[in-house]
Amino acid sequence: MKKQKITTFVKELNLRMNSKKEPISLRYIHILGTVVFFSSVSSLVILLAFYLNQRLQTSLFLVEDYHTLSSNPLTSPSLSPPPSPSPRSSGSNIADEELMWRAAMPPRSPMKNETHPKVAFMFLTRWNLPLSPLWEMFFKGHEGFYSIYVHTSPEFTQEPPESSVFYKKRIPSKAVEWGKCSMMDAEKRLISHALLEPSNARFVLLSETCIPLFNFTTIYTYLTRSTRSFLGSFDDPRPMGRGRYTPKMLPHVSLSDWRKGNQWFEISRRVAAEIVSDRRYYAVFKDHCRPPCYIDEHYLPTLVNKICPEMNSNRTVTWVDWSRGGSHPARFVRKDIRVGFLDRIRFGSNCSYEGEAMEVAKIGRKKTSRNVGHHDIVGSKRNQYHYAKSIEENENMVKEMQQQMLQIDKEIREKTYISGLEYNLNHRWRPIEDYQPIVYFRSKCPEKMVLDKLTFANNAYRDKKAVISFASGEREINIHNLNHQMLHNAHCMDGGERRLLKMLNPNKDIDSGSSLAQVEEQKWPYLNTTSTITIDEETYSRKQREFECERDQVFVNAPSKASLWKSLPSTKDLRDQIQAMELKGEQKRKKVVGRRKKIESRERKIKKTENEIKSMRKTMERILNRMHKALETISHERTCLEKKITILYNG
Repeated sequence: MKKQKITTFVKELNLRMNSKKEPISLRYIHILGTVVFFSSVSSLVILLAFYLNQRLQTSLFLVEDYHTLSSNPLTSPSLSPPPSPSPRSSGSNIADEELMWRAAMPPRSPMKNETHPKVAFMFLTRWNLPLSPLWEMFFKGHEGFYSIYVHTSPEFTQEPPESSVFYKKRIPSKAVEWGKCSMMDAEKRLISHALLEPSNARFVLLSETCIPLFNFTTIYTYLTRSTRSFLGSFDDPRPMGRGRYTPKMLPHVSLSDWRKGNQWFEISRRVAAEIVSDRRYYAVFKDHCRPPCYIDEHYLPTLVNKICPEMNSNRTVTWVDWSRGGSHPARFVRKDIRVGFLDRIRFGSNCSYEGEAMEVAKIGRKKTSRNVGHHDIVGSKRNQYHYAKSIEENENMVKEMQQQMLQIDKEIREKTYISGLEYNLNHRWRPIEDYQPIVYFRSKCPEKMVLDKLTFANNAYRDKKAVISFASGEREINIHNLNHQMLHNAHCMDGGERRLLKMLNPNKDIDSGSSLAQVEEQKWPYLNTTSTITIDEETYSRKQREFECERDQVFVNAPSKASLWKSLPSTKDLRDQIQAMELKGEQKRKKVVGRRKKIESRERKIKKTENEIKSMRKTMERILNRMHKALETISHERTCLEKKITILYNG
């Protein structure tokens, strides 16, 4: 019994203890579950709030920007820009995200003091601007109609002079690499800084090597009166176009959205705000646009084509040449920049502007020649200002062209004078070159000519014994001289003399000759035979006298030459003298060749000068045509200005 009671008591005690532990475990479970539940709900609420905040914030910027800019406050004469932003609001010390966030916001206050919009010229460069003098001339006299922003390398800290329009125009910059996202970041940084100025209505991106093709008035009118942006955007089916697309960009960017274009653009304020507000598509390009995809050639064309294609003309105002093929437009170097090349760009093609096809150079004039509204007094004054400014610029251009023509005419006269001098010098040198060698050898080489007469063809001057011999004590006939007379002076001899000389010289190779006594002995039989057969005594006497005269002319020649030969220097000296004369002749020949080369060089110079003169005359003709067009423009715009003044005062 006791055993049973004890067992029952233990069981009841165990049950009571278990009943006390059960509520404690359940309490802990309830607390832990509650904490987990509320933590999950809090995290979900935070994430949802962050997501909705981002979506609403982006939409708010775009919607507000759309409604504000759709009313086009920049062109309204009744509005004026707000006060200039403080240094904090200028974006000098703020991050890119905050800068773009603030730049996307539209202007809040009316522009009371502004009667015209501005064009923001944004220069993306590495160091300084090498063409700044040209831009200085471009901007001169148009203060208040433009803004300038320069993005350089962070290492570049040099400032231009205070008188320059680029002084203190650099924005806070970061390092930029070609083809990388940093290039696009720099462009968006420039756009954001330009958007902080409410009066900026158009935004132009330029490089340090860009140059203006027209004057400021033409470009300003062209840009501010257009309702569309000028950003190159086209569908390129080639490998360097669609071939750069990757399906990883789906679903945000499809192949049909993919576009390509030039890096340099001109956009309106609304498109600029859309660009700096974009986060979604820029993130896609940053993640998936890798070489051979270059973000600066595809991001903006694709973005504008996707979000606001109706606001873009799909072409750029920066002239580029894609005709050479390849992944990038053609690059132009110093030798390509010529007047004809620039004229071909400006006047060689037509383009579409506000739905009309016209020449680029005539857009400004065509637009400014339209009639103004009868009640738009401010607009009339603005048009008067544009006309007066255009007339002044055209007059200055005419003066510059007149100065250019005077300078070119002066250069033509100088080159013509120099060409005439060169031609006269060549005309005097040529006969001197042809005649001087003869004069030189006649005056400087008499010894060699005498030697030529003595030696004939057997080089007798090499051995005196072969010429004359005085061993017998009396003069001997030089057989070689007789042979020479027989061969070269035969027209002076009759048949009898030829037979006599042949009899006296039976062997030409024998150097020994006959004496004068032997000649006399052989002469008389010949004469006696001739006289008894063919002639009478009178003829015989006359023939004898003639023969004696001929004999004196023939045979006296050899001893005189022998005496002359004896008076000459030794053979070695003669050889040295001949070599020296030959050396002098070679030197003279080289001088002649050198002078002839100079003559040829002058002839080439004359030809080049003539070509330059022709080119200058063509340039003068082009300048003259441009001057006539400018004068016609001045006359036309003066007429329009007078009409508008009449309308203004009569209205």
